[in-house]
Amino acid sequence: MNNLEILPPDELQRHLQLQSEKLYSAITRLRAHLAKLPPGRIRMARRGNGIRFYHVTDPKTPGGTYIPRCEESIVAKLVQKDYEKSALTEMERRLELVNEFIAEFRPQVLGEIYDGMPECRRAFVDPVQLSDEEYAKRWLAVPYRGKPFAADQPEFTTARGERVRSKSEVIIADTLSRMGIPYRYEFPLKLKLPRGKGTTNFFPDFTCLNLRTREEYLWEHFGMMDDPEYALNAMGKLDVYEKNGIFLGKRLIVSRETVENPLNVKRIQNLAEEYLL
Repeated sequence: MNNLEILPPDELQRHLQLQSEKLYSAITRLRAHLAKLPPGRIRMARRGNGIRFYHVTDPKTPGGTYIPRCEESIVAKLVQKDYEKSALTEMERRLELVNEFIAEFRPQVLGEIYDGMPECRRAFVDPVQLSDEEYAKRWLAVPYRGKPFAADQPEFTTARGERVRSKSEVIIADTLSRMGIPYRYEFPLKLKLPRGKGTTNFFPDFTCLNLRTREEYLWEHFGMMDDPEYALNAMGKLDVYEKNGIFLGKRLIVSRETVENPLNVKRIQNLAEEYLL
């Protein structure tokens, strides 16, 4: 990953938004459950070596009605109700605090400070944090030499005029572009080979950038998985990635297809939404 800024974007707001949604959902469920519990509250009184339970339903009779042993199932419901009412109060307090913080917190301000400077001043500044637009611009500006094309190789071109190696890669590239996800095509990567066989240059199909987290993901497309030799080579490539700490679902995205199951835009879009937005 390129160190383009001192402080990456703050994930706190996103986590708190998720927490707010979970709290709201839990509060809704708890309120619904409380509505189904018996009215009133429980009162307990020690008598000798035991405890007696009373059901209080009217403020005018705070002593309540004695609950005989044959009806003690209501005791559990009333005790549960008291607990849930206390828990509900605390959950509502937390939800209010979280929502107040979300309303006040503006993590984008650091990027806006830099963007708001005159261009003549920005040229002298190493920003603490960049806006998504500026970060993507710098990330894409990194120069590199991709894997060369053979002279007799068919030409496939993306919507932005970039040459790739297959129709499926056109689908992936155009989907990423449409979704505003920065990528580099066949950006070189030096990796260690298994069993101490040295290093090699890999050219992942796409190196993609999640702007929200500033994390880079490698995207490999395996286009002929019904061909045994091709599938074996694909497995070997995955072994090399794992040897270098690059695991499927973490830093590595894989799409695949066969003759019976060709690639479609919806599948690519789902993968991009899961890892890159």
